[in-house]
Amino acid sequence: MNVTISRAQLRSRYRITGQLVFETALHIGGGRNPAASTDSPVVRDGAGLPFIPGSSIKGAVRAAVEKIIPNLGLTACGLTDASVKCLTAWSNSNPNEEKLKAYEAVREAVGRDPKAIREMEKKLRLLGNPPLDNEGKISEETLLHILDSHLCQVCKTFGAPTLASVIHFHDAPVVEDLWIGVTQVRDGVGIDRDSERARSQIKFDFEVVPPSTFFALKITLENPQPVDLGLTALALQELIAGMIPLGGIRSRGLGRCRLHEPKIEWVDFSDKNMLRDYLLSGKMTPKPFEAFIKEGLDTLLKQGD
Repeated sequence: MNVTISRAQLRSRYRITGQLVFETALHIGGGRNPAASTDSPVVRDGAGLPFIPGSSIKGAVRAAVEKIIPNLGLTACGLTDASVKCLTAWSNSNPNEEKLKAYEAVREAVGRDPKAIREMEKKLRLLGNPPLDNEGKISEETLLHILDSHLCQVCKTFGAPTLASVIHFHDAPVVEDLWIGVTQVRDGVGIDRDSERARSQIKFDFEVVPPSTFFALKITLENPQPVDLGLTALALQELIAGMIPLGGIRSRGLGRCRLHEPKIEWVDFSDKNMLRDYLLSGKMTPKPFEAFIKEGLDTLLKQGD
């Protein structure tokens, strides 16, 4: 299989670690808890320590990347922008409904001869005539060719309902050695939209993790292409610059953080020595962070040339 977005074989892996240091308080709600002393407690792990769900980090990073890359000549559907050539957004769009139905029909026909299915050849033409296997049947590779040409770059890197993500964000636990063990409860009030005054009977409170708290960030990439690494470099730069706030109530200043002491390691599974070190001792090869960022951003900047 020669499609670059194939996830079938593990070809390379990158591991990025660092610490998210909060300059302002953080609130990530853990849902209502009758036993809690606040209306909105922060999310905690089984040991009672605050943590940041990987899904929260991924969502914030993806949104930040989506806002920037159109300036670099790359596409981002934002999951809903049907004007972008992306199957993910087409699910909510009538103008491209025919292509979406064609893809779903092709997906259902994997392993079959398209000539034996009514109008299947027409559907394949509509999707750009992706290659069939050696027996002239629709294969998984056929689907990957369609996804490679009909997904935006953000969906290819961060994932979509039709394709697994290249980049994975782990839950970020609080760094216990630096954790002071204290949270804060803040008050809030409901505001009347017309009078812009506080509304009576609408007072609430919420729990926050205080500023200067450290969380351990861990990101893994599997089989990334140069553009995937470029988007990762862009995201890391924004985290270092403190431009990706996390959690809720961000418009009131919460969730401001910066990435400190980032490290990158990687393994090329086609390199016998790197594979041996990884399998026998779990060792991955360090990669200079500054070089990784420069190489990745150069790749993105060339896309817009």
